[in-house]
Amino acid sequence: MSKTRRTASTAPFNGRKISSANAKASSTVERRVATPRPDLVVIKIGDSHKKSAVSLKERVPNVIARVVRVLNRPGTDRERIFRSTSGKTVYAYSIDSKDTSKVVREDVAGQRTVGRLVSGKFRALNSAKTI
Repeated sequence: MSKTRRTASTAPFNGRKISSANAKASSTVERRVATPRPDLVVIKIGDSHKKSAVSLKERVPNVIARVVRVLNRPGTDRERIFRSTSGKTVYAYSIDSKDTSKVVREDVAGQRTVGRLVSGKFRALNSAKTI
C-alpha cells in the first residue's frame, strides 16, 4: 500500500480533476483499525456507529420492575401479557426449581411444558408431561 494518498479533489477522473464541490459531497470518513499483523492494514470507511441513548426509565431493570408490579396486581389479564403483534405464540420461560438444568415453558392457557434449551431453541423432553 502506498504511503501517499490522493485526495478526491486532485484525483484524475477521465483525465480531468473533480471539482471541489463534488469532492466534498463524495468525501467519506476513513479510520484505520489495529490488527495483530504489521503487514495487514484494515481501513473502515464511513461514519462510526452511533450508540442509541437509552433513557433510565427504559433500561432492563426498570422495565422488569414495572412488569412485575403489573403482574402482581389482582385482575391482570393473561391475554394482555401473552399478546403478540406479529401473530406468533408468546411463551413465558422459567427455570425448573427442582432441576436447574430444565426449563419450563408456559403458554397463555397456563399449560406448562418441561424441556431444555438446545442451540437457543426450546426442546420439550420426551418424558415431558404437561403440568
